[in-house]
Amino acid sequence: MNISNKLLIAMIGILLLAGPAYPQNRDIIQLQRDVLDLKNTVNQLQNTVDQKNQAILSLVEKVADQVNGLATGIQKINQTVDSVNTHTDKSATDLRTQVTTLNSKVSDLADTVTAIRSQLSSVSQQITAMKTTAEPLPGPDESWRAARSDVLVGNYDLSLQELSDFLAKYPNDPRASEAQLSKGDALSAQKKWEQAIIEYDTFLQKYPENDNTKTALYKKGLAQAETKDLKSATATLQQVVTRYPRTIEATNAAAKLKEIAAGPRGGKRGPSRLN
Repeated sequence: MNISNKLLIAMIGILLLAGPAYPQNRDIIQLQRDVLDLKNTVNQLQNTVDQKNQAILSLVEKVADQVNGLATGIQKINQTVDSVNTHTDKSATDLRTQVTTLNSKVSDLADTVTAIRSQLSSVSQQITAMKTTAEPLPGPDESWRAARSDVLVGNYDLSLQELSDFLAKYPNDPRASEAQLSKGDALSAQKKWEQAIIEYDTFLQKYPENDNTKTALYKKGLAQAETKDLKSATATLQQVVTRYPRTIEATNAAAKLKEIAAGPRGGKRGPSRLN
């Protein structure tokens, strides 16, 4: 194992010991992103080696074809030599000697080609082993950490892809509901309100009894208000107040309802998101 692989495995080990799935320390988040960059660099290096390996193998095959063609030519020369008149025995003997020497060189070249093929096969096996060691398939914990890290640093497009992948691969993971809610939050952060409403609705349909159901319902109401669909926003926020009294979501929903009822000139804006 080379130094870069050892460094990569050591850094991944540090991340796995980094603690809960909600990193708050900025240094830990940066370290996670550095590890992801390093993994991408390893991938690029291995892809380059694969391409070089394929190019060399193609060249070796061409050399092998030329060797085969040369061997065929030598066979024809031998046949011609055999047909030479007995009066030219001396010339025929000299020619045979030269042909024998040439044939020996061709044989050596063929052996060299065989050796190169063997070495290329060995290199290919080593690369495969290195990929298996250096690039273990990420499990749910690694996928979740990567997605949450990108959410926290504001890399929303990448986080949305990672959250979708997480839900597709691990739909029964205990964090699946939070991943679905996070998709809506990432879209809301980008002011993509219509798409955010779809993700909040998906959460509400899949997890109607989840601890975060009231949060998803409240955030859906806020997103509807941002699209100027005040009728739907009012109905959604009223559900929060009715179904989840004495919660921070209900308090904030009631304040938002007053703001909507007062209109654009009704004075001070109420809370637009949870604290």
